[in-house]
Amino acid sequence: MSTRSKKKTEATITTVSPPKKRVENSWVMFVKDSLLLNSNFSIITLPHPGNGKPAKYCVDDENSKIYEVVTFDEPYRSWFIAETVKSDGSVQILTTLNPLFLVLPKLKEQCNSRAIPLEDLLSEKGYDKILDIVQNLDCIGDLKGPEDMKAYKYNEEKTLSWLDDRVRRLAIVLRQKNIHVTSGATSATFVSSNINNENIDEEFYLKYAFGIISEYLQSDIIELLEKRFDFKPELIETIGKKRKSEVENSEPNKRIKCEASNEDDNLNGFELSEKNLSEVKKEKPLTAKEKARQKAATGTKTISSFFKKK
Repeated sequence: MSTRSKKKTEATITTVSPPKKRVENSWVMFVKDSLLLNSNFSIITLPHPGNGKPAKYCVDDENSKIYEVVTFDEPYRSWFIAETVKSDGSVQILTTLNPLFLVLPKLKEQCNSRAIPLEDLLSEKGYDKILDIVQNLDCIGDLKGPEDMKAYKYNEEKTLSWLDDRVRRLAIVLRQKNIHVTSGATSATFVSSNINNENIDEEFYLKYAFGIISEYLQSDIIELLEKRFDFKPELIETIGKKRKSEVENSEPNKRIKCEASNEDDNLNGFELSEKNLSEVKKEKPLTAKEKARQKAATGTKTISSFFKKK
């Protein structure tokens, strides 16, 4: 009696891995490798010196530097990280920041009429992380009492002089980097220009640098600093030795004035424009295909004719 050998069939079990979760509690940041290897590198939250809203800052205790976390964001962007998707497509960029800008609002608010030790002034959470980086406040305040106590009182004139120097130093850098600062500079922020910057008035660079520094200042200090520079109400851009207005006037007039003092002038101007347009705009000759299509459509009705009232 023969027996058939039965082969055991093994069922193949396919495991379906659960879908990866989106990475939301994370940042995408451009940072130097040396900062990531630094164990003293930390991120803190402090009020922005300009608007008072919470902002992120990176503290590098080893090199005694503070970096502002600037967010670059555009709509409809995401990050693909390994097998995960991060719906927030923004990127964080670090830029160095003078710590005095962070201390200035507190010094102006609390030390306007009295001197407070620096350790007490920066005792709040977050500010205590930058205490070792802020060596002194001599640029924006007056030292009172013993030197080791480091008690400072706010000095408005010193502050304006320090900010004046920061604006002028930044204007020099803008000129050296050939940054576009003339008309349309708002939409072309930090874009290099091919125009020879030697022909651009220095006041353009000062005004542009003033706008950058003003983002880190309170409104009352901005007004005082603006009065100190006394900018012209309307800056006139110079192109070589000729003003922009003179260059435009030297070119042939390409516009037709339609403004007039009465209705007859308006009518005459309108008729003249229509006449010129009719002369310029000539009928385009029909091609062979268009002629054949036009001939085939003779006697037929348009679709819109079926919807007219009878």
